[in-house]
Amino acid sequence: MIKKLALLFAVSGMLLTAKADTVTQLYSSASTTTNNSIAEGIADAGATVNIDTNPAWFGPLRNSSWVSFADTGNPSDPGFYTVPNGTFVTFAQTFTLSGGTITSASLDVLADDTTSIVVNGVQIFAADLIGPYPTCSITTVGCLSTTEGVFDTAQLAPYLNADGSNTIDFTAYQENGSSYGLDYSGTITTTPEPGTFVLIGAGLLALALLKFRA
Repeated sequence: MIKKLALLFAVSGMLLTAKADTVTQLYSSASTTTNNSIAEGIADAGATVNIDTNPAWFGPLRNSSWVSFADTGNPSDPGFYTVPNGTFVTFAQTFTLSGGTITSASLDVLADDTTSIVVNGVQIFAADLIGPYPTCSITTVGCLSTTEGVFDTAQLAPYLNADGSNTIDFTAYQENGSSYGLDYSGTITTTPEPGTFVLIGAGLLALALLKFRA
């Protein structure tokens, strides 16, 4: 009987583990963020790199780094590259959600001068291309704490694929100035469907019963 109870406790523990939420982290960095600047033929373009920040910028955000396609952040850096006005580069992060229901999602975004945001092909935010840009955009999304873009579950979840691949694109624009970059951070939480719990639980209990009979 003790052995049977121990096995039931083990099954319950496995079932509780199966019910755990999955949290997917989003953050800008050289390792997670790609860009298409090479395809656009921008001078000195390269793969995404982490950059030193302009002293006027807010951030970096939680777990993230300001990124660009070259050393475009701090004008005092010896290798600083001045991005020509009118330049725009699309940065992207692709990630996979493992199924279930999206129960929460958040995304915070900073940019100099500004950026648009597209989730799986649907634009959820249009870049401020009117200005003015004394440091970066004077409205969301910009590079200051007062112009940080904050997006929540209602704005993100309808366009996310809860079971499969997702891509969020950020097209960052240089409209007036020298520094240029992008910074974002967010999380997506998915909860397994109740039906999945039942199937997993039934299978584990069946295994337990077979063990008892043996």
